[in-house]
Amino acid sequence: MLVAGGADAGVAAASTELYDPATGSWTPTGPMVEARYYQTATLLADGNVLVAGGFNGHDTLATAELYDPLTGSWTTAGSMAGPRQGQTATLLKDGRVLVTGGSPRVAADLYGPTSGS
Repeated sequence: MLVAGGADAGVAAASTELYDPATGSWTPTGPMVEARYYQTATLLADGNVLVAGGFNGHDTLATAELYDPLTGSWTTAGSMAGPRQGQTATLLKDGRVLVTGGSPRVAADLYGPTSGS
């Protein structure tokens, strides 16, 4: 299980950790590109994880990034049409991710893993 970001007393974190249920232990992994909380995380079919939107303690974010579990590193992904936090993200059967709701956006965004946007 991947845990990414969060906040401590309103200060956004970029740190990430992996939990191994077999051993009950946590292991640090590479930090996100941008500190954030109230984001979504979606496991993609290729094993990467898409993190989108959220709040960095000052601004609501439109940015997204990808975690590669093979390298433990993060890279930027295409941004959403506008900022949002507290949204939902759903992996569709065709591999795209539908992001809806949240604040302040009401329109939906689609992320395509083949295009990276």
